[in-house]
Amino acid sequence: MIEENQVSVGNGTKAYSVPWSAFDTWLGVGLLALINVGLLVGVFFFQKEAQQLAQGAGIVLAELVYLLPVLIIFAWRHIPFKYLGFGKFDSMTMGMGCGLLIASYVVILLHNLLLMALGMDTQGQSILKAIAELESPVWLFLVSVVVAPLVEEIFFRGFLFQGFRQRYGWIPAILLSSGIFAAAHLDPLSFIPTFVLGAALAYVYHRSNSLWPAIILHFLNNGFAMCALLAAIQLQDVIPV
Repeated sequence: MIEENQVSVGNGTKAYSVPWSAFDTWLGVGLLALINVGLLVGVFFFQKEAQQLAQGAGIVLAELVYLLPVLIIFAWRHIPFKYLGFGKFDSMTMGMGCGLLIASYVVILLHNLLLMALGMDTQGQSILKAIAELESPVWLFLVSVVVAPLVEEIFFRGFLFQGFRQRYGWIPAILLSSGIFAAAHLDPLSFIPTFVLGAALAYVYHRSNSLWPAIILHFLNNGFAMCALLAAIQLQDVIPV
């Protein structure tokens, strides 16, 4: 039997119904787009100040903007934060998620090999260049490994995916939320890798109805990537990058 606040979404999976509509979900997307446009305009007109902020704690604030649409809509609709999905999950979910993460790496590797064959920079090479311009990578590491997994999972999986799933079904919801997730990173060359990662995390959320597996997997993915990039910088005299 399905509990009162649960709905069947196929494939033997039950999803908790959420008290926000498709309109609220798209409104969240629009608010995020406006915020990003505002940030880009600010960077354009205040480049020096933006560079200084990027060197320190300001980069944390730039990541936290993903929470603003959720905070605004939840305050407007009087929605408790428990609906975002901070619930329990079983160990099988993490096993499935690790498998999906490994599979996504295969797709990402093939994508990067294609970019390299075309003489284009991969996402990793672009990040390496950005790190090289920083006085210290500490704040970037903190944001990438700790803040981003929590904040981005709340917005893209807890809020967007659930809102889309309730209105359009889980497969369109994965495609929509992952596409917006990839586009929000504002890097066309990393769109496919970011989309693949987002789709894997959305499916894990779909099967578990908990944010924690996706947050943990996002943390592991970003942590591994940042450690690999920092190691590459330290060993660049031995291993050219």
